[in-house]
Amino acid sequence: MIIKRGLNFSRLIKEATKLIHGRQYIDHFWYLKSNPESLQPLIDNETQIKNSFYEQPQIKEIFNDYYQVSYGRKDGRTHDIPELYDEYEYNGRFAYFDTGNDYQIIERSLKGGDKEVVLDLKKIQFLKQYHATMKLTKLKISDDHKLIAFGVDLLNNEDIIWLMKYIDDERVFRTKLFDCFDAAFTKDNMHLVYTQYDDKFRPYRLMLHKLGTTQEEDELLFEEKDEQFYLDLQQTKDGKYFVLLSQTKQSNEVILIDREDPKKVQLLFSRKENAINLVHHHEEHGLYILTNKNSYDYKVLKQEGDKFVDFYCPQQGEVLQEVDLFHKHLVLYFTKESESFIKVISLQDKEIYNLFIPPSLVYTNHQQNKKNLLRNIYDRVIKKDKSQYFLNQKVQNEVLGATIEPGVNHNYKSDAFQFHLSTPLVYDQVYQYNLSNKQLSKLQDANLTGKAFKREEFTCTRYYAPSKDGTEIPITLVHHKDLQKNRQNKLLLHSYGAYGVPQEIPFNIVYLNALEKGWTLAYAHIRGGNERGQDWHRQAIQENKIKSIEDLLGCASYLIAEGYTHPSLLCGLGASAGATTLGAAINMRPDLWKCAVLLSPFLDVLGSLLDESLPLTKSDYLEFGNPNDKKIFDTILSYSPYENLKKQVYPAIYISAGTGDFRAPLWNVLKYTEKLKQIAVQSKKVETIGDHPLIIDINDGGHYGGAGAQSVIEERTRYMTFLDYYVGIGNKEITKKSLTQDIDESIQLADEEDKIQKQ
Repeated sequence: MIIKRGLNFSRLIKEATKLIHGRQYIDHFWYLKSNPESLQPLIDNETQIKNSFYEQPQIKEIFNDYYQVSYGRKDGRTHDIPELYDEYEYNGRFAYFDTGNDYQIIERSLKGGDKEVVLDLKKIQFLKQYHATMKLTKLKISDDHKLIAFGVDLLNNEDIIWLMKYIDDERVFRTKLFDCFDAAFTKDNMHLVYTQYDDKFRPYRLMLHKLGTTQEEDELLFEEKDEQFYLDLQQTKDGKYFVLLSQTKQSNEVILIDREDPKKVQLLFSRKENAINLVHHHEEHGLYILTNKNSYDYKVLKQEGDKFVDFYCPQQGEVLQEVDLFHKHLVLYFTKESESFIKVISLQDKEIYNLFIPPSLVYTNHQQNKKNLLRNIYDRVIKKDKSQYFLNQKVQNEVLGATIEPGVNHNYKSDAFQFHLSTPLVYDQVYQYNLSNKQLSKLQDANLTGKAFKREEFTCTRYYAPSKDGTEIPITLVHHKDLQKNRQNKLLLHSYGAYGVPQEIPFNIVYLNALEKGWTLAYAHIRGGNERGQDWHRQAIQENKIKSIEDLLGCASYLIAEGYTHPSLLCGLGASAGATTLGAAINMRPDLWKCAVLLSPFLDVLGSLLDESLPLTKSDYLEFGNPNDKKIFDTILSYSPYENLKKQVYPAIYISAGTGDFRAPLWNVLKYTEKLKQIAVQSKKVETIGDHPLIIDINDGGHYGGAGAQSVIEERTRYMTFLDYYVGIGNKEITKKSLTQDIDESIQLADEEDKIQKQ
């Protein structure tokens, strides 16, 4: 145990030891959590080690190459596509503060008229001292288009303040709304309703604010006292209601609030029923809701009189994500096997269209889909649907991995809607679909500047890997078309597997250069996400959380056994709760990995869940379980990354952490790294930094890293530089012999199992 000067030794020993479920639980690095002053010397030391590493000439050369190419590939657009909001067209224009932090100037115009500035953060005096760290979180417009309210995260730590102003005046109102998560104007344009969060950052109150008064005068409309529930404020598209969801991942309470009289509330669903995700109101048809009522996966219900009936039930494998309501149509955004799709349903005759986005439109400068191709996209992407999940299929398609997100689409009576599409190889294209003539058009492409990326040389491929219990786990590979199964490929395997959140395959500007440098990018769609619906999530929570880890190890073993990579070239990346999974995996099988990247990691799982004073503990019981239950305690103890560090050789590890992160606090990271340094066996197969191949990259931000595109590029460049060094110059185990020889018994077994399945 490390003893810090000025600390009481006997008190530390006593308070680091607890009797839980009849056993003695000892946390030797407990003091890092209870004594914040002990963190600063560690922060200073780790920052010095990090800086020394990146100042080495050979490493600086790798970093500069990544950064110059990646930062040079800027978005060539100057503004967003305008979106119609009543009679005005609103859009964002890209701009920079003097600090280099990027932001958007919000503009508007009457259709065809001159532009006027709605909001320029740079001109607001109060915000000048925060230009280096701040970011706009949300913006709301009053019904008369004279006022705006907007949220600003001043220090990039999720502590948000809301400001209000007239559009034609640069000055903001004197009153500022603190601890405000979301807000919206009432019909009279004189009030705001807003959700307020507590000292644990949980939105728990709905407040009513009258413009021109102080926040202390605000009126409480609703308070959620159960710490497992949090409030989410929505507004129906026709502008008639606010919708207040008091929710967990599993259930919620739905309250309708009249926008003309916000004190007039109606309980729509009680929390005894299953979760409601979204509520829409149609002026003629009543309410449409996205819910898992009476089934585990989401479906659409329609109001008929005083009851709700099924309107759309998903087909096998479909997972509904978003619903957008228009006067004559309902638009469904859904995924199948983690792939994004769109359906359009006519409200008049319930005719269903499957919107097909041809690769020729995505990967060229063509602006229209002239052939009006509307057909079932599954027939194209996956030819042989022999089972529910397309098991044991290799699927190759150049639009595989696409992420589709709806645009603002504010106009309820519009005959067209916009959506955004990104793939690992294409950044943020904007499309418009005309609901009347069924015409699909591409409105905008990113047109990256700088070094040209030859995306025609790369592709995406889908594979399926067996987990320990035989479940087939989808893996998406992004790679050069000439990829060889020769065990000589640098491969970065991403995973998440928690909270019912799918593992997306996002566009990453730094990864374009990584692909050019020979990297293969892999994304494991492990259980704990919702790639195959909510059951996929339920299979890996609480006492079954270990299945996420087994899935990840199965994917790693498969990629090695199939020859796509080698343990001396395989790296893993996990962020937040995804780092829990990867942290556990490198404890269990350190021999599979050359490097691990843990971003804002949740590593002290057991210690955190035993402390109910922490912001997320009670809500996390639904995901990880409550360790006050002995069975759950034993389960978490068996995989928690911090508790399971042991005397063995570990892969090289890069960790990022923020001093303002309340989700995965810095002490939880430093407890892990201090224990790792004491217990890990020094590897002879890699160059070391200090005593261990470990970099801790500490920033002043919150859970989601630095503010602005430049900070994001810099962080990604640092961890890719780290990986390139350790699989290259700093890698002492790469030889022709080592890359082609048999790996170990478990890898050989995985290879044999795969051969059996192919027979």
